[in-house]
Amino acid sequence: MRVSVHDQALEVVRDGAPIHRFPVSTSRFGLGDQPNSFRTPLGRFVVQNKIGDGVPLGGKFFHRRYTGERVDLEHGAAAAHDSLLTRILWLRGLEERNRNAYSRGIYIHGTNQEVLVGQPASYGCIRMRNRDVLAVYDIVPLGSLVVIQLDPLPPAPRAVAATAVRGPAVSSPQSRATTDSAPVPPKALPVESSPAPRPSSPPTPRRPSVSSRNAQSRAVAHRVRHRQHPRVAHALRGKHIAKTSTRKTD
Repeated sequence: MRVSVHDQALEVVRDGAPIHRFPVSTSRFGLGDQPNSFRTPLGRFVVQNKIGDGVPLGGKFFHRRYTGERVDLEHGAAAAHDSLLTRILWLRGLEERNRNAYSRGIYIHGTNQEVLVGQPASYGCIRMRNRDVLAVYDIVPLGSLVVIQLDPLPPAPRAVAATAVRGPAVSSPQSRATTDSAPVPPKALPVESSPAPRPSSPPTPRRPSVSSRNAQSRAVAHRVRHRQHPRVAHALRGKHIAKTSTRKTD
């Protein structure tokens, strides 16, 4: 098996070829092998012990012993504390840099916090979804080599990559609608919708300025002064004709 801290994924390898890939969670505290550091060690390991034969899905362990308690993975909510569930694969380090792994209790195990699988969230162990760790437990024999690496895994064939998108067993508002038979589509990010355009109001007529109003008033007054009664106009025309004739006579 290979575990990639970069990918937060575990890959099961048979005869040099990957056959399954599952999401996992490594330590939220980083990488290392110091006692009481809660960090995930790197390097080569071996599956020293396999614990949990016959324990039901969601069965809870305390000090690697089944308590008889079973977490409801279908309707239960994830607790704030970390529980060891379903199966345990206890790892022993093969290198100087991970020689404390076995005494520290570095396991591959099922978790009650399945919604966090796929991101660093553990206290040093390799967490898996419960149905996934059950499958790995049945596939991987005792004494199998496990490599925990910082680097990403190589691109997997489509059939292998499909095993990495199975939904969690613990029910949650995001996971209750998913099934194990179909890949879980990625959630779309909310997109902020632009506000609907407001209906445009008719343009407000512009009021004429004071100067233009004064000019209009003077024009009206001028027209009124020159608008005369017909009789007055007739008389004025008569006077104008008389003056004209007088000039001609002279």
